[in-house]
Amino acid sequence: MEITEITGWEPTLLDAPRLADSLPDNYAPNVLRSSFVVPGSIVVYGFVFYSTNASAQYLNVFDASALPADGAVPLWSWNLPANQGVGVAYQPNGRWFKSGLVLCNSSTDATKTIGSADCLADVQFNMLNPISRG
Repeated sequence: MEITEITGWEPTLLDAPRLADSLPDNYAPNVLRSSFVVPGSIVVYGFVFYSTNASAQYLNVFDASALPADGAVPLWSWNLPANQGVGVAYQPNGRWFKSGLVLCNSSTDATKTIGSADCLADVQFNMLNPISRG
């Protein structure tokens, strides 16, 4: 018996438009920087921050729409050994950042002391209240 037609079947597993609507946005500039800013009210599902520095430094995380001044106190800080990174996942619902997400390197952990442009980042997020980029 040869099957020439299948009726009553609709593809659902690979429904690209619906799948795309459920996926978070991604910010990964592929450029070495000392800081990465995703402004606006966002839900962050996760991020990776990698240091290419041959010396240890810190990752500072802020809820802000722009890079804070040196001396600012981060939400939290993470020790980054030489040439290493950290991955953070806020699963399954994400974490709300009211003003935006700022990731930056620092030579100190308790307050921001910006370092060299020697880090990479990749952030997965959804915008809650889109901001004007005009």
